[in-house]
Amino acid sequence: SPGGPTWGSCRMCDPNWTMGLLQSHGWCRAWGRSQSPAAPCNLSPPSAAFLPWMPTPVFAKEQPARSEVQAKAGGSATLSCEVAQAGTEVTWYKDGKKLSASSRVHVEAQGCSRRLVVQQAGRADAGEYSCEAGGQKVSFHLDVAGQFAENSLDYRRWSH
Repeated sequence: SPGGPTWGSCRMCDPNWTMGLLQSHGWCRAWGRSQSPAAPCNLSPPSAAFLPWMPTPVFAKEQPARSEVQAKAGGSATLSCEVAQAGTEVTWYKDGKKLSASSRVHVEAQGCSRRLVVQQAGRADAGEYSCEAGGQKVSFHLDVAGQFAENSLDYRRWSH
């Protein structure tokens, strides 16, 4: 809230400066009052320069914000993202709706890797997916290509 306490991470311009004799290694935890999360951190000594407050990254930086994933009809599709910290919990969405685990869809977490696995992928599984945590997300477009049962000659012959 405006004028209330704000917690965040501030990157120090001078990583050799220590705060209370604790080496900062370029980052410090700051507490102060600010009008907005984008306001600069104001810590003592006044000569210490800080960049504006930035939210702590949830996802590892070495991955694209959006990925294209191809799957064959009837095969499995795996969407994966890397979180910055192993304990981070993520939520998966398809076309903006929260996904729940089922016999064909399950979530895996190992270390910093998070995966959504869709087994026996079909036309209905194609779409926009996202892995979200801490107000941040990584997006995917899943394209399912190949022969679908409803388009096969055998299906049409036996469905009449």
